[in-house]
Amino acid sequence: MIKIGSLELGKIPRVAAVVDSIIPMQDLVDLKRKGVDLLEIRVDLIDKPLDCIVQCLGDLKKAVSLPVIGTVRENERTVKNRTAVFEAILPYVDCIDIELGAPIAAQVQAQAKTAGITIIVSEHDFDKTPDNKALQSIVDRALSQGADIIKVVTTANSEDDAWRLLRFAKSCKAPIIAFAMGEAGAFSRVKACEYGSLFTYGYITRPVAPGQLSAEELIKQIK
Repeated sequence: MIKIGSLELGKIPRVAAVVDSIIPMQDLVDLKRKGVDLLEIRVDLIDKPLDCIVQCLGDLKKAVSLPVIGTVRENERTVKNRTAVFEAILPYVDCIDIELGAPIAAQVQAQAKTAGITIIVSEHDFDKTPDNKALQSIVDRALSQGADIIKVVTTANSEDDAWRLLRFAKSCKAPIIAFAMGEAGAFSRVKACEYGSLFTYGYITRPVAPGQLSAEELIKQIK
């Protein structure tokens, strides 16, 4: 059984809410009450000093008591100190998300494993949905990198692209999160858990990816 924190994944549909700014704790408590199962903290998108983010993470764990995924994508704010950012948040998260092939992956994942934290290795294709052979290669490389869970997010240029990704996820032997970005792939975020995805992601205040639905809308549609 795959878990993030104490949350068991794979038996029933789960929704992760994406936190991309400092959000009032009561709003997050309300989301938990409405059915959100876990939170992804997009540290790279939160325009606050790191010590403020870490303080908020500590407060969040106490006040909301939901499993937390810590994600730090590379951007202008994080490019010089991303490893240090991951190290700072590790005591306050139950899972990290690191990109497939990231230069810092080995160091960050070693720290995560020492801390007993679940590792998501993710790959995003912002142009297309690769063929099934390429999708399987992503899964294999992510497992070789040390993934506990593989996240594969592609761009659907047609609904057929999204359906093919969902069918691939359903046949995948490894723990996977999979859905497609873009207007043509929006439905795959709703269908993802039916086709083997451990959970799906929704926004709280604004979409952070093309075609993303709100966490509340996902809860209404899949729970």
